[in-house]
Amino acid sequence: MVRVLSYGRLPSPSTRWWVYLMVLAGLVARPSTQAEMIGPPVPFRSIVPPESWQSDRFGPSLRVPPADILGEAVEFRLQTHRGLAVEGDAPTIDRASGEEKGPRIPEPMVFDLVRPLGARRGEAEFNTLGLVPLTRKTRKVDDVTDPLGLVRRSPDTQGVEWAPEMEFVLTDGLAFELELPLENGSIEAYKVAAQATFGTLWDHRFIHGAQVIAQYDRQPGTWTTTWLYLAGARLDNRWSLFGMVGPRFEHGSPIGGRHTEILGNVTLFADITDRLVGGVELNLGQVLDGSGSLLVMPQVHYEVDSHWMVQAGVGARIIDDVILAEIGFRLIREF
Repeated sequence: MVRVLSYGRLPSPSTRWWVYLMVLAGLVARPSTQAEMIGPPVPFRSIVPPESWQSDRFGPSLRVPPADILGEAVEFRLQTHRGLAVEGDAPTIDRASGEEKGPRIPEPMVFDLVRPLGARRGEAEFNTLGLVPLTRKTRKVDDVTDPLGLVRRSPDTQGVEWAPEMEFVLTDGLAFELELPLENGSIEAYKVAAQATFGTLWDHRFIHGAQVIAQYDRQPGTWTTTWLYLAGARLDNRWSLFGMVGPRFEHGSPIGGRHTEILGNVTLFADITDRLVGGVELNLGQVLDGSGSLLVMPQVHYEVDSHWMVQAGVGARIIDDVILAEIGFRLIREF
């Protein structure tokens, strides 16, 4: 072309055809921006790894973003310690509540909540607690016939104690519960409870609230009320802690005995896998001017699917020189 232009002569027909072919070949070889992608998209590789993935949390040897190695879904799993971010996958039962209102913290198995703190309007749950004694209970303590049972002043038949209950959330952060404590097939009490969430602190890693319980014990016809302050904290991606403390009062007892008790619960949880949680629950009770009691219950929680959860543990209740080893379990169905 330079020669042709320099001499000012028109190119011959054969030369023009060669020029046309060269231009056409260039157009064909150039990739089209509208070309259809074949196969799965290739994840974007950043030239400089994000600083967050160079922390000691994943070890000093990991210097490449996990998305480059494992894909974005697994990267999200490592970041949040949750399940794979699969579109359309329903949340599991332990994660269906409180995700937007606060940290995800499991509930203690024995002394559970009325739905997790931060529960949303319309949530509902049915669950049943079971306690199976492995050793026999003995004698009264502080004039109480069943000091280690769910209903302390009820006759102690030394049977299986269990408590079906229904929980529902009336509005965001306000939940109610109806429960029937039983021993074998006999109803021992009627119980209602309400729970309110106060809010979160520390970048939503801490959440707190309160719970009020009213219970009518059929024998000997005694009312009890319990007032609890609740608090939980997400320590990191694996560990979380939950606690509650408050008094329990006995009203209108026709018999003697001490009628005020201070209750406390502290439970440490560890997320073992996406669906398996381990924990150690401590329940403490101190009758004013009377005896103290302690429950130690190691436990595991397994999320079967988005609606079902199974909890189980083996522990012991201790009061004075009375020790009751027992198996505990809770079956949960969320709606």
